[in-house]
Amino acid sequence: MVNPLASLRQEKLHLEKVENVSVPPNTERTLCDRNGPGAVLSIWMALGGGNAPALDARLRVYYDGSPSASIDIDMGTLLATHWGAGSANTSHSCEHVHVEINSGNYLTAFLLTFPMPFGTSIRIAYFNINAGQTANIYSMVAYSLTATDEANGQRLRYKGVRYVDQKVTRTASATTTLAQITGGPGSIAYHSYVGGVGATNLSWLERNFSVAVDGEPTPQIVATGTEDWFDSGWYFNGRRDYNTSFHSYVGTDQPAGNVNVVGMATDLWSKWGGVPFTTSAVVRSLPEAGCTTGDTLCWCILYYQ
Repeated sequence: MVNPLASLRQEKLHLEKVENVSVPPNTERTLCDRNGPGAVLSIWMALGGGNAPALDARLRVYYDGSPSASIDIDMGTLLATHWGAGSANTSHSCEHVHVEINSGNYLTAFLLTFPMPFGTSIRIAYFNINAGQTANIYSMVAYSLTATDEANGQRLRYKGVRYVDQKVTRTASATTTLAQITGGPGSIAYHSYVGGVGATNLSWLERNFSVAVDGEPTPQIVATGTEDWFDSGWYFNGRRDYNTSFHSYVGTDQPAGNVNVVGMATDLWSKWGGVPFTTSAVVRSLPEAGCTTGDTLCWCILYYQ
């Protein structure tokens, strides 16, 4: 007889929480600090205090005693909530990411469920940037501990550009390299993207994404357009916030002064089981004749390696 409970988790669960804590500007607050081996299973946070604590503050993840963060990305880029990508009260979801935002007061909540395996230790932190606003945060980090590093050294990492201090401005004819990953094997799991800032029209959405793995001279993955990569089409069919599929969501609120901005996210793990590579991967945003405007953008790519 097949055990109907066989897929339930066997390891004990633990939860480390931060409740109603103020984080001053230019301050890092630890959310979870644990010795391993084990795996973080989810991160939930609620953020208040203004646009800087909700959008420009960063999620940081440190593995196995390293002083350098393997993930250090701002919330607005990670969640694709920059530039009015959430309406007055709305929520967006793909399988491993759920986000709620009120763009009137920037109150934000999110749940991230990409597993984060670790060996000797993991430390997860929230960093509030130096922008004169004090953050008010809540968080719950769920994790389990194991006898060995069951991921065999694989860790969730990122390539990306934070909006406030790293944003990229490009011309209509520019190719943008979004990620250049070496030293595989690994797999790309998630992509968020906020583009069109300062664009004069929506034709920046004509750009195709490409992914080349293991030194391919010609990429074997090339999208038909930017919004298509995030499971939408026809310039978002009326410019509204919605889940485009089980795997993706978009935010298209047309903020005053930047009506051509769009925030987008897609879960490549749930869609395809990830984009695997053996030695390397290169992700690019490509120009084409239909794109007639430059713009400013930011992005985040999460991958295992």
